[in-house]
Amino acid sequence: MKLLKRILLAVFGIACLSGAVFAADDLLIADFEDGSYGGWSVEGNAFGNKPVDRETATRWGSRGFKGDGLVDTHVNKDWKPQGSLTSPDFVIQRDYINLLIGGGFNRKTVGVRVLVDGEEAGRVTALKSNHLDEVSIPVSEHRGKKAVIEIFDRDSGWWGYIKVDDIRQSDVKVGFEPVVKELKVTKNLLLFPVAKSGVTRRISITVDGMLIHHPLACLAMNEQEVAWWGYLDMSDMVGKTAKIALAQRIGGSVVDMIECADEPRCILPKYDEKFRPQFHFSQLQGWNNDPNGMVYSEGRYHLFWQCNPLGTSWGNMYWGHASSPDMVNWTEHKRALRAGAGRGLPLDRRHPSMATGACFSGSGNVDHNNATGLNIGDKKTLLLFNSDMNAGVSAFFSHDGINFKRWMQKYPLGITGRDAKFVFHEPTHKWVAVSCLANKEHGRHFPIFTSTDLKNWNLEQTFKDVHECPEFFELPVDGDLNNKKWVLVEASGEYFVGEFNGRKFTPASNKKQVTMIPRACYAGQCFSNSPDSRVVYIGWAGLVTQDMPFNQGFTIPMNLTLKTVKDGTVHLFANPVKEVETLRKTAEFADETIELDSGTPTFRKALSGELYDVCLTLKKKGSPKTATITVGKFRLTYDFATEHFGKMAAPLTDGKLNVRILVDRPTIEVFMADGYSYHLETRKARSGEMPGEITISTDAPVGSSVIVESLKVYPMKSIWKERR
Repeated sequence: MKLLKRILLAVFGIACLSGAVFAADDLLIADFEDGSYGGWSVEGNAFGNKPVDRETATRWGSRGFKGDGLVDTHVNKDWKPQGSLTSPDFVIQRDYINLLIGGGFNRKTVGVRVLVDGEEAGRVTALKSNHLDEVSIPVSEHRGKKAVIEIFDRDSGWWGYIKVDDIRQSDVKVGFEPVVKELKVTKNLLLFPVAKSGVTRRISITVDGMLIHHPLACLAMNEQEVAWWGYLDMSDMVGKTAKIALAQRIGGSVVDMIECADEPRCILPKYDEKFRPQFHFSQLQGWNNDPNGMVYSEGRYHLFWQCNPLGTSWGNMYWGHASSPDMVNWTEHKRALRAGAGRGLPLDRRHPSMATGACFSGSGNVDHNNATGLNIGDKKTLLLFNSDMNAGVSAFFSHDGINFKRWMQKYPLGITGRDAKFVFHEPTHKWVAVSCLANKEHGRHFPIFTSTDLKNWNLEQTFKDVHECPEFFELPVDGDLNNKKWVLVEASGEYFVGEFNGRKFTPASNKKQVTMIPRACYAGQCFSNSPDSRVVYIGWAGLVTQDMPFNQGFTIPMNLTLKTVKDGTVHLFANPVKEVETLRKTAEFADETIELDSGTPTFRKALSGELYDVCLTLKKKGSPKTATITVGKFRLTYDFATEHFGKMAAPLTDGKLNVRILVDRPTIEVFMADGYSYHLETRKARSGEMPGEITISTDAPVGSSVIVESLKVYPMKSIWKERR
């Protein structure tokens, strides 16, 4: 009976573990579980003297390996070490050498190879991933011969490392094979099952020989692996047949799960997932980073952003798109721009909204002077300028604000650099483009160009000592329309205030100023063409969104103003746009004249909800040392001597300090000293939890106190729930 069972297992049985498929009679070569390399020989310094343990590998980002040990040359995240690891001799007794592999993708410099009589019988490499994936090396023609396995790392550059685990001989082939599915497009979207983790592989969608989409994605290979459902827009291809080419795991069924739909498919409650911001905009699915292309046109604010439509990690770089009449209530549209397939594909064989490479940062505006020749009467064309990372800065246009096409007059535009902010300068009636460039002559800098027609550009200035993602705008000082200054901002939020004559920007000081605490949010941008000359900023907010179908988010829209402060400096202030106040419910409580001193140092109040707009005014009496504001687990301590919240400056005005705190599920935003400083705090492990209570306390000597002159706490509406 036991013998029959073994035969049945050998013929019919397979075991699935961690996504890998192994026959019952596989022959294990090495699983690196005993904490040593055993009889394997080590050459060079890449592999150390023993395998990497599970805890260390996980800390360095490795996923998909088995057990407690693996080979990993990514020691301390260092790419430079090189060497090889060679197995003892063994006899080939199966058709395949199967293993798990991750790391670099250069077949010549990192990989695994089988050597028979000193000659290479086959090799594999990874696909630029820290997830170890299953792969087979065919060796059937060498059965009965002696062989060795060499794991090699001869690459000191980017992705110059390798990860390997669970090497065995098998008669079962594993890995992925190319497949093509032809599908008639009957609805606006194509739905794709996305896995929680794994290796991203290319998907290519063509219609009548035209490339429609070309993203990388980690797709679920069966229903059990589905973490969420992504979508790609096919609205202008309805009625045609699409060819969908991808890699499918042997035995997988992903092509059977791809289907047409009119709406995205949501496994979790739509816009009500645990970590979903409730009064900040966030895209329905996928990864986002920089806000881009922000522009006001025909009664709506248009927000674009870099996004990954089929993954919750950085990649692909489409431009997402949403619009709003008030910067509070947003409608998400089809993605405006698509990442391309590289330089080799002619423009007429790719979708009109497709770039050459990834769609990186850029800006938006309306065609003020009909430079494109596309304006229709008084209706101005909407323009997007993106950093096409295989071509340069490129322009796309739209007449309806939804569908975008390449502006074919000149592709790409004749400026150097990336991340360009395009501004129309009314006094000179010229276009100004501020881009980002790095070279040996100037280091990292912002070239400033001018043009009358968006086709022919003159380099006017090289502004040095800046990083990336420039923002450039003009504002009145202290509300005086006869006294305006220009502000040049970089991705960190640091900025210069100065003069601009249409060709050259001259800062008042070479020292960078700070309003947004550097990197609390990043790569923010302002709406071009905003009504009433308002300057409204939105930044990229890094959120904790574990196990959600979306990742990252955005700050609240902030109205920017210039004010003269105590030392005579002109400082940039940031405050939530007034439209945010429309989301306030009736105040949960409002207190005035609460005096805190050594006898009564703490005020405490319970909070019943999860979303809040907290407004308070503190006034010092005598010489208090500190005041501490706590909302849930979030704590801010103000030092009256330095007039700082930690490193964040918040100057008193007439002995008073105004603070506003916005509490959403994954974030807390703080506007200090009437917007003199701004800080965003992610709620990390407490994301999605009720804040519980608010407290204000003081450390003050006898005779001194802190007076809470006003405290108003407004519960906030959800921008999602109220529309359902």
